Amino acid sequence: PNPAAVGVAMPAVSLLTFDENNPKAVISSPRSLQACKQEGILPEELIYKPVEAFHDKNLSPRLVKLRFDFFEAKRRDLLAAARRAREHLLNETKENQNQQLAMVAQESGLSKGAILALNSDTLKLERQKLLRAQETERKWLNQALEIELKNLKDLESANEFLDSAAKDTQAYFREQSRKMKEMNDRRAAEEERKQLEMEARQKLEKQLAKEEFHRQQLEMQRKRKEEAKRLKEAHERQLKEAERKREIEREKAAKREQEHRELQARKEEMRAQDQRRMDIMAQKQEAFQEFLRERKDARDMKIYKSILANQHFEQKRRDDFEKKQQDEASREERLLQAMAEKQEENAKKSFQTLMRRKVIAEEGTKRAEDRRQAILDQQEETEYRLMEHEAKKERYLDFKRELDGLRAKNKEINVERQRRREEAEREAIADAVKKKDEKIDHLNAERQRMWELRKAAQAEAYKARECVKEEILKQRIESKFNSKKVEGKLGSLMQSDLFSAKILQSTSVPALH
Repeated sequence: PNPAAVGVAMPAVSLLTFDENNPKAVISSPRSLQACKQEGILPEELIYKPVEAFHDKNLSPRLVKLRFDFFEAKRRDLLAAARRAREHLLNETKENQNQQLAMVAQESGLSKGAILALNSDTLKLERQKLLRAQETERKWLNQALEIELKNLKDLESANEFLDSAAKDTQAYFREQSRKMKEMNDRRAAEEERKQLEMEARQKLEKQLAKEEFHRQQLEMQRKRKEEAKRLKEAHERQLKEAERKREIEREKAAKREQEHRELQARKEEMRAQDQRRMDIMAQKQEAFQEFLRERKDARDMKIYKSILANQHFEQKRRDDFEKKQQDEASREERLLQAMAEKQEENAKKSFQTLMRRKVIAEEGTKRAEDRRQAILDQQEETEYRLMEHEAKKERYLDFKRELDGLRAKNKEINVERQRRREEAEREAIADAVKKKDEKIDHLNAERQRMWELRKAAQAEAYKARECVKEEILKQRIESKFNSKKVEGKLGSLMQSDLFSAKILQSTSVPALH
């Protein structure tokens, strides 16, 4: 059964663990796929192909073996390059940071740019500035409210003292109360004056802080413009570099086309030369055949003439002998008895000579026939060698064509691999630029949020001070002093999140190490 159908998770197959001799192997490890992408290699190019995959009815076993060896060597070279790239990825510390960044992004639900922005040194400085501003506002508010509370406690203690002393000497303490009240009024006026001076000083400090913040904002805007200008110039340089590379690629393509045309021209010229050489060889072969036929005819004619000359010579000798026999018939008749044995012996010798000449003629005819047969055998052997040479030449041309095709295929594979490698580099650069833009956007949003928090903290501090002052003024008007109530309100106001570091925990993420 299919493991995916039954819910069983298959382990990821990397460049080191996959079976190199399995035609059905699949590479699924993300790091291995990333290494292949960086090297411009398709994972399918690393899978083993058996010899049977290269069989073709138009190819000989030798060319099939050549094609298999070429693609197998190319596959092993690509596999070694991909494994080196994978080792390089393993050795880089940046890869570990990217993995940690991906894990944090998956856990927090934020993008990588947002996490980088939230963990940047700039935001750390902004958070520190916000915390210092919160601490300043809290100290200022605490100091102002402590002064108001101290005055209230003084008034409360004086009121209690007057109430206790009024039971014994009401008139005396009424006068003392009046003096104390005047003294308190003067002290209150003095405190009010000091408070006004403090408010003016704080207002001046706020104005200076606001101007400093505005100046920092202008400086940051200027830096952002310079950074945008620098990025634009870098982008223009990248576009020019890409245009230059495309121009180089076009020149290379034109050069390859020119080389292809020259190669085709050389091939045509070689074919024409081979055709001319074959025509010349055919003409030479025909001339040689004609020469052999002429020699054979001349030899046959010579043998025929020799036979005729021998027959004519024998006939002439026979005629001469018969004439001589006729001339000597009369003399032989006289010497018949004496020469009978001699004539018989001469006849035998003549017959032997005739038979000997006939045997010599037959042997000459046989030698001529054997020589003609040897010449025919030599001619057949020469034709067989020529045919074998033509077959070898055809096999060499097929091998050369196959080798040229494999070289062209190698160039095509290298060009496609370089194109995919450059595409992967461009994607990496685009991804980095996208992350940087996202980081800048989140950085600006976070800084704007902190600026809003600072403004809200200042407004909350002013509102809290006014609230405490209204409560103290109300108690003064009613002459019912209750410092514990003011202390409770003061504590509740100081517990606000705007005056603590809790406000920064809304966007906190795990820190990257």
